[in-house]
Amino acid sequence: MVSRSLIDNMKKRHTAVLGMTRSGKTYFVSEVFRQLQREGIHTIFVDPKSEIKDLGRICKTPMEAYAALLSKTKNIVFHPPAAKDERVAALNKLMDLIFTLANKPGFKRIRRVIAIDEIQTFVRKGSNDAIEHLYLVGAGKGIVGIGMTQRLQLMSETVWSQSENKVVFRIDDRPDYLKGRNLEHYVEHVPFFMSPEYQYWYYYTAGNGTWQKARPIGSKPAKKSGRPKAPKRLHLKR
Repeated sequence: MVSRSLIDNMKKRHTAVLGMTRSGKTYFVSEVFRQLQREGIHTIFVDPKSEIKDLGRICKTPMEAYAALLSKTKNIVFHPPAAKDERVAALNKLMDLIFTLANKPGFKRIRRVIAIDEIQTFVRKGSNDAIEHLYLVGAGKGIVGIGMTQRLQLMSETVWSQSENKVVFRIDDRPDYLKGRNLEHYVEHVPFFMSPEYQYWYYYTAGNGTWQKARPIGSKPAKKSGRPKAPKRLHLKR
C-alpha cells in the first residue's frame, strides 16, 4: 500500500517517478491510479508503448480523448501515435484541449491526475510545450502530472524541479549527475536497491523534503529484526 501522505500529495502536487526497466515503476503508478480512481479522482494515463489497457477508456487520438472528457469519463488511457513528431503533436493537442475544458462551466471543479510514461519521448528539440504547460500551470487549475522515465538524466529540469513528490526506484545514473540534481543522498543507497532482495523497493519524498525507503506495493511487512535502518532526514534543495 502506498503511504497515505504520498497519495494525498500526488492528488494536488506534481510527481516525478524514476526507475529502470522492470524496477516496479509502472506497476507503482498503475496502483496509485487504481487507488485514486477508487477515491473518485479523474485520471489520464499517457502510454506511448500502448501496453496499459485496464486503467480507463482507451483513446488513440486527441479528439477521441476530448469526446471522452466532454462526456465526463473519469478514467482515460491515451495511446498516442508511434512516430515521434506525431506523438509530440498529439500530446500538445490533448493538453490544449484539457486546459481549454478546465475553464468551461461544469468542468472547473474537476481535479485530474495525468501520468506520462517515457516522458522524455514527448520532448521535441527546443520544445516541450505540453509538459511545460502541465508542470508550470496545471497545479493551479487542479491538473497535476506524474512524469515517468528510466533515468534522472532523461528527466527534464522543469519536471524534476516542479515536482514536490519524487519517487526513485533502481536507477543507474552517474553519481556526479545525481549530485548535480541534489540527489547525492541516493548514492549511498545504490547497493541496497541493486541487491536482488530489495530490487523493487523505492525511495521517496512526499513534498516535505524528508526522504525514506518504502517496500514494494503488496509486500508483507518485515519482522522487526529485518527492517532496514531508519531513514535519515534529508532535505532536497530546489
